[in-house]
Amino acid sequence: MTHRQPGTTSPFGALLRRWRGNRGLSQLALAAAVGSTSRHMSFLETGRSRPSEQMVLRLGEALGIPLREQNRLLEAAGLPTAYPEVALEDADLAPFRAAIDQLLTAHMPYPAVVVDEHWNVLLANRASATFFGDALVGSNLAHRYFADPAAAEAIVNWPQVAWAGMDRLRHQLALRPFDDKLRELAMLAEQATVGLPRPSPPTEGLVVCPWFRVDGQVIRMIGMAARFDITVAVTLEELRVELLYPLDSDAERFFREAGTTKPANH
Repeated sequence: MTHRQPGTTSPFGALLRRWRGNRGLSQLALAAAVGSTSRHMSFLETGRSRPSEQMVLRLGEALGIPLREQNRLLEAAGLPTAYPEVALEDADLAPFRAAIDQLLTAHMPYPAVVVDEHWNVLLANRASATFFGDALVGSNLAHRYFADPAAAEAIVNWPQVAWAGMDRLRHQLALRPFDDKLRELAMLAEQATVGLPRPSPPTEGLVVCPWFRVDGQVIRMIGMAARFDITVAVTLEELRVELLYPLDSDAERFFREAGTTKPANH
């Protein structure tokens, strides 16, 4: 047990208190969730007790903390991280990268992209380059649409898509409330939707899907997302595969013929 002077706290205790406050839990409620006592929670937050690795991981799970942030909790407690943070190109992730590449290829001739938790495009199939342009990989989708009026103009149902994107960013920020980059993207989306009335629920279809304007033609799409199930790797937890499908025969024809057309650059 580590004793600290009154009025001081530990880096771990401060971070734990911050997460607990964000999740709206009392020390008693959190203690019950991890099979401990409110007294022990108090000692952890004030630094009078140091947590074990198992306790930190139980707390992270009970608070719904993403893996990257659980690693930060462990580091704050002076413990080694538990979840690997490696690049998608790392050899340890080779089987998962192969599965992603197979999904992107199998989705042809329709667009598919892989983004991280900050909406950065990491990978894209050939159909995506044809439709969105060769500069897609390495770009940020939030900046692409919320900061570029021309790109937004290419989406026929922009109000619906903009507000859906805003809601998604808010949801992500709720899960990662101390992520400055996500907060920046959410603020960008809020600025882009200022004065843009929130549309009523769509009368056609069951989900909000983007409709793109291409050379005077409207290409109506269905959007879906794929993720890895329960993971123990930060990189895999944060990946999202965005898949676009044609909504009607016109869109189907467009993509079947897209191999002979130049990039649309949306």
